[in-house]
Amino acid sequence: MNPRTHSKNSTILSIFLALALSAIAASASHNLPFRLGDEGTITFTSPSTATTAGTGNATHMGRITSDGSLTIVGEASCTGNEVGFAAEMQDTFTAANGDKVMTAITMQLCPIAPGIYHGIGTYVVTGGTGRFARATGSGVFDGTGNFNTGTIICALNGTISMN
Repeated sequence: MNPRTHSKNSTILSIFLALALSAIAASASHNLPFRLGDEGTITFTSPSTATTAGTGNATHMGRITSDGSLTIVGEASCTGNEVGFAAEMQDTFTAANGDKVMTAITMQLCPIAPGIYHGIGTYVVTGGTGRFARATGSGVFDGTGNFNTGTIICALNGTISMN
């Protein structure tokens, strides 16, 4: 093999390898901290289903609105012989520019006062739109619902990857 051809091939191979590694690094997902706080309303549409709506703030999103649906899927064991309930929730959080993050939340809710429940659980990011189109992530859920007044407050704390 001609030394010039060998050198030229080595240079081309080096450039190709550098470009491939850059593409892999650029497409790798980065887990970023994600925190969301939301306050709003809950409206029961049947004994086991409800809709929610609210406003709040989230990292990487700024001011948000929320829209969700909750389904009671069973009972939860709570301290002191109290009976709570297990619930699943689908929630969409929308940033001011219209980009959305969708989540699935699984929680256990226990009474802390008549008609007031504290919920803990986990969330998973199931998708999104705009810059969150291929988002993934997960973390913990913490919230309180006052079913006497129809108000809720919740927080998500975990990570999000905007692939």
